[in-house]
Amino acid sequence: MPDTPASQAAENALTFTFPGPQDQVDSLNRDLAEWINATDQLGGAAVLRTAPPAPGEQGDVAVAVDIVNASAAVIAAATNAFFLWLQQRRAAHRRIEFEVVRPDGTRVSGAVDDEDQLPAVMAQLAGFVAAPPGADE
Repeated sequence: MPDTPASQAAENALTFTFPGPQDQVDSLNRDLAEWINATDQLGGAAVLRTAPPAPGEQGDVAVAVDIVNASAAVIAAATNAFFLWLQQRRAAHRRIEFEVVRPDGTRVSGAVDDEDQLPAVMAQLAGFVAAPPGADE
């Protein structure tokens, strides 16, 4: 799976990030990218954005997942894949926080603490990624 430096997001990319400890962030980003790339409609659309390791550590750290060529159809498929991934991962993590950035730079944050929150978070994210540029201003 391709990597891009942390300072450079791919153009026309929908970007997913997670806050938290470096090892957890790296794990969530790598897992999400693998999940999305395993999705038939999105195979190869997820690109890991990486940063150099902390002093004394080895290997780059995955700091974000960019969904490249983020056309409306790709964004819809990526959002659906993220929903399924979030549903699966929620059981293994007590809380998952995330941020999504549209290609126009607009951001939204969300968090899921329990299964009951998933529908509201998913509806919020679906509305966000489908909104035209500037609609959130």
